[in-house]
Amino acid sequence: MNIDYSQFYRGTTGITSYGNGAYKKDTLVKYEFNTLDEHGNQVMDKMSKEETLQMMRDIGSQYGEEVIVEFSGDGMAALVESKKGAIEDNTTQEAIEKKNARFQKEIKHYDKSINDLPIYSGMYDADKVIASVLENCKKEEREFVYHTIQYNFLIENSNSMTEEERRANISLGMKKAEYAAEHFISKDNRKSFLEAMEKIAKLASAGKVDNHGNIDYRVAKGRYLGHGNSLVYTTNEVDMMQRMDSKAYEEYQKLNQNKDDVLHSLKYLTNWYQDVVTKNPSIIDDYERQSEEYIEKYVKDQKLDKTFADIKTKSKATFLESLRAFQNNNPKFLSSIIKRELKFWET
Repeated sequence: MNIDYSQFYRGTTGITSYGNGAYKKDTLVKYEFNTLDEHGNQVMDKMSKEETLQMMRDIGSQYGEEVIVEFSGDGMAALVESKKGAIEDNTTQEAIEKKNARFQKEIKHYDKSINDLPIYSGMYDADKVIASVLENCKKEEREFVYHTIQYNFLIENSNSMTEEERRANISLGMKKAEYAAEHFISKDNRKSFLEAMEKIAKLASAGKVDNHGNIDYRVAKGRYLGHGNSLVYTTNEVDMMQRMDSKAYEEYQKLNQNKDDVLHSLKYLTNWYQDVVTKNPSIIDDYERQSEEYIEKYVKDQKLDKTFADIKTKSKATFLESLRAFQNNNPKFLSSIIKRELKFWET
């Protein structure tokens, strides 16, 4: 099983040149496992050698071959101790530091996010089509598509807009998908790409908004391994717990919110998963079936909003021109979203 290690993520750096050919790396992702926080409070126990190796395998499997994953922190002490003396005698500390200094010159630092990281809907067929189609696209092109999925389709909260505006935002997302298909998706893949994007748009349209503006899209939030055409779906244990065992999920949330129980919450999740699949072997199938039935009943035949149907996609200039024209004619409608879109397009 794969555990959510996102709370240990410490940032991403882009590497300008490291390795050659098939072995070239362009991204460095950092994870840090410290037993104490910046105030000296204990936040986790030290992991055993076996737990550390499993963690490294789990995290490493989520990234492609072009990514280097860096692990650090005293929470990994057991593994470090086991490797003492492994460095050859002729490799001095000074040589190691010089090598590291050279490596640091090769990287360009970003903030704690990668703009072109995939955003998945939970519908594996659509997600894999998009990941496969974008595999050979430029970074900024991947960013464009995943920005659309995240900010036009599968937004987390709609408090800043009306329901009419939320649906119009989805309509804008489909015009952006059309632009992408026309300008940087290969002709052979355009039809499948647009069908996949439309399916995600329909899922977004069917989303249910609660009293706080939070949106539930009602599909299993799967975890993916690999990338592109080799994308593989695995069960997201936290989402399954939330939907299939609410009491266990409440306890997990309590542990997760307590900084002293970070590692305990991971162990709790592992033990819960192993116990529940032993007692109820069909629980994963039941969990996945809920999504399939929901998509068939509520998503498949959704009618999409057409607010932005007249936006032109022939070129970037015509797209922006028609978007600004819409803004001028509807100054109070979806104003913050359109301002964000214009800023995104102009950067």
